[in-house]
Amino acid sequence: MFRILQNQTTNSKIILSRSEINCTYNPISNFSRFFIFSHVQKQRVFARNKLFAFLAGTEEVENGQLYFDNYDNMRITTPVRWPIDVRRFVSGPSEEKLMEKLKSGEWIPTESEMPHNFKIEGVKIRKKEDGMFVDFTFRANQFQKEKALEEIIERVQTSLKEKHDVLWFNVNAYLVKGEPFIENLVDRYPVSRLRIEFQGPDVLTETLYKYLEPYGLIRDINLFPASSNYISRYALVQYVKVRSAICAKNCLHGMIVDGARFNILYDSPVRMFRIYKWIINHPTLSTISIPLIPFVAVAVVVGITYGLNFICYIFVRTRIAYYHLYQQLREKTSGLFTTFREKPEEEIFNFSTKEQEEKLQNWLKDPPDNFIVLLGPTNSGKSALVNKILRGKRNTLYIKCDDIIDSRNKNERALELAKQVGCSSAFNLVISFSNLGSLLANEVIGHKIFGLPSTVDDPVKKVLDLVENALYKTRRSRRAQNSENEFPIVVIDAYMIKYKENHDLWELLIKFASELVTNKLAHVVFVSSNIGIINHLGNQAPSMQVNTLDLHEPEEVINLVDQYARDKNIEIPEGLKEAVSSIGMHLTDLGLFIGKIRNGTKPDDALNNLVSEAKADVYRIAFRDDFEHVANKEWSDIQFWEIMKGLSKKEYLFYDIVKSSPLFDDDDTPIKAMERSGLISITLLPKESTVSIIKAGKPLYQKVFAEISSDELFETKMKYKTAQYYLTLENSKIKEYEDELEKLVKIDSKWNNKWSSRWSFSWLFGNGHEVINHRVKFLLLQLKKSLARAKKHQKQIDELKHNYELILNRKGS
Repeated sequence: MFRILQNQTTNSKIILSRSEINCTYNPISNFSRFFIFSHVQKQRVFARNKLFAFLAGTEEVENGQLYFDNYDNMRITTPVRWPIDVRRFVSGPSEEKLMEKLKSGEWIPTESEMPHNFKIEGVKIRKKEDGMFVDFTFRANQFQKEKALEEIIERVQTSLKEKHDVLWFNVNAYLVKGEPFIENLVDRYPVSRLRIEFQGPDVLTETLYKYLEPYGLIRDINLFPASSNYISRYALVQYVKVRSAICAKNCLHGMIVDGARFNILYDSPVRMFRIYKWIINHPTLSTISIPLIPFVAVAVVVGITYGLNFICYIFVRTRIAYYHLYQQLREKTSGLFTTFREKPEEEIFNFSTKEQEEKLQNWLKDPPDNFIVLLGPTNSGKSALVNKILRGKRNTLYIKCDDIIDSRNKNERALELAKQVGCSSAFNLVISFSNLGSLLANEVIGHKIFGLPSTVDDPVKKVLDLVENALYKTRRSRRAQNSENEFPIVVIDAYMIKYKENHDLWELLIKFASELVTNKLAHVVFVSSNIGIINHLGNQAPSMQVNTLDLHEPEEVINLVDQYARDKNIEIPEGLKEAVSSIGMHLTDLGLFIGKIRNGTKPDDALNNLVSEAKADVYRIAFRDDFEHVANKEWSDIQFWEIMKGLSKKEYLFYDIVKSSPLFDDDDTPIKAMERSGLISITLLPKESTVSIIKAGKPLYQKVFAEISSDELFETKMKYKTAQYYLTLENSKIKEYEDELEKLVKIDSKWNNKWSSRWSFSWLFGNGHEVINHRVKFLLLQLKKSLARAKKHQKQIDELKHNYELILNRKGS
């Protein structure tokens, strides 16, 4: 045995035998012998030192192995043994072609660029595991072998990362540290769980995790004791991916750690043919195989359902990522097929200002932290603004609530939503098969199978979950991560429609939008004409902030007309500006108005035609007296007359004052109904976030209300109905006062009879006459006022009736 000592003078290693070392331990007794033979020992040590240095500096040819976990992405690996193996019909590259790719530097650096005289000796393909072993040689001495291997694998992995964009399929390389068991057993296929048997002493969980963690994410590691003398101690390691388990098995099998050898196998692979044989050969089940048919039917239907569900997910993701290409192609090719058709007319005006467009664009550039709300009356250009900003952009999705909300049931609602997100046909099959699977499972198993669309309370939620998963994959894709400030955009148009304010669809959409914004998956833009959306979003998602862009008609409409005329180089007809200012920024009315102007009608005549048509609409909607309309009308004629009369004189009315008037008596149901019909609009006072006001449904109605209110005959008729209502109201009050006074008189008489004896305790409890007298005086005062008002209303009714007859006679003559 030798021991290495360091010579401080020669800076070389001295090798001494045990006897020589022992003599140095007792220098006093052996001093003379050591002194006499010191020269001989020095010569011997010098010779041994030269021999050791020669051996240590000699580089020998060493062997090594690399494992690549992917070599052909087109190969299909089946996890179970099916009757038809798809892999037989799919051919991959041969070992010679892979050898050429490796040596040419297509995947890894060439041999001249690798350290330690690296040379590739051979390739062994593992078709079943979709990987390959690469045998190589290198030169290194025995003390630098491990370091050389680390340098080689580091260079290979660095090269694969640098060529990640060139290799369209992902490839990882690992150093084989053990002795891989290269087998080709037919019935043994890779799974994500490994069984590691230990030959030798036990291995701790921490040690296992240290060696297994580099190959992928691990779910769990379980250690089991030896069950007998023949079955040794083992561990079950569950990976998240099968690919990680394959790499760990091929790289660590046969490795010795702390004196224990690893024997790694795939644990419990699924074998469909064994289940079949077990059923056929079983003495009992073979006679009752017919009842198994329903279970097989349930399994097949459920499998088809999940397969169709995955197809829906692919369709949704494709719709989000590539629909903009379809739009661009349609715009470019539409002109080829519309040669003899009339082209659609251009928009007359740009209904949004540049400041509004820039503000929306800046919100969409930032990461999604808040909701974006585009608020404005109907036909004010909200959707046109969104389409203009998002035209040609990728990763956009539109959800139009007005088409969904009118569906008859939940399934139709889900199908309409699926149609908008691009998976209507597949989702229709999903609903059909899921209903069939739930029915079969309920009959065969006794309960439904949870996870199917039919078991979800609302299938709309299932579609929204598909969209959320598709947005998650879209946002987490490599291209999206490399692009800065590129977030998907989801537009929810016609949200919270006024005639469907209370609907379960709004709650589902707000939860869906909150998940997207919270997880920073996409921007969510709400487009609505309902002013109550701000409070609704605050109540449903109190933690989310709202960026609001108000698109109510701008004050300077004439500037838009002048700008349009300058851009088109046209002469503005006389009276056009005044007519446009009366119409306002209402898309439909402006389109009709410009159409009449182009046909040669003068601006004043065109405006009068629009006013006449709008007046007929107001009479038909607000004052129609046919039986069908009266049964469905939620307001009375005099209630709308009260609001219309006020709006004919003022631009707006305060909402709270109108609601508290005697005609409404703090009931805003008629006001909400008028808003849903489009006669009026409820909005917030400019620069005030808490004051609500009532305005005309569209700017043209302001002029219509003034003309209707100036009609003498109609005004007299409405005043007559209003006076009758007030008279009825006062008569009911008088009746209430009289009934209460009658009750008080009876109470007072009973009070006198009960406490009139000499043993009364009025001195203790007080006299009840005083309380009754106070109440009687108050009621008499109110009765007097009501009688005066009733008299006044009756007189007004008589006068209006007389005036109405005079006006009719005058018009008739």
